[in-house]
Amino acid sequence: MLAPYAIRYLLSSLEGTPSVLSALVADVSPDSPVWDARPDPERFTLREMIAHLADWEPVCRERIYRTRVEENPHLPNWDEEQAALIGDYAHTNPYESLLWYTERRAATVALLAALEADEWTRAAEREKVGTLSIEQQAFLILAHDGFHLRQAVELKGA
Repeated sequence: MLAPYAIRYLLSSLEGTPSVLSALVADVSPDSPVWDARPDPERFTLREMIAHLADWEPVCRERIYRTRVEENPHLPNWDEEQAALIGDYAHTNPYESLLWYTERRAATVALLAALEADEWTRAAEREKVGTLSIEQQAFLILAHDGFHLRQAVELKGA
């Protein structure tokens, strides 16, 4: 179980990711080709990546919520490629997506902040991953953030 100071660091980091991303893209003009550059055909563009983060956040929050209130729930996999097609990520407004991401992340952080100490160890079975506690799910969200923040830096430099 995480020490209280570690939980504070985790929550602060999760809360801060949208601000870091906002700062990274603050100087990208609306008509900049940076939004749609795709140096790797297997990866999201910057526009798509921000839409993905906004779309992904409620999925993460629902998983945490279900793990909190259900006994060892089965958490199905989420098809991010299908979500990108359905959500038409390639044509989203990145500034709007960033606002949604910020709002949705605040709700996730509020859910985590409301947990009792013993609830962090509650676990679920995540399809294709295995058993994950709420603590592990929160750290995976933070790792996912880091992956995409690095991607944003790389795409801006592309």
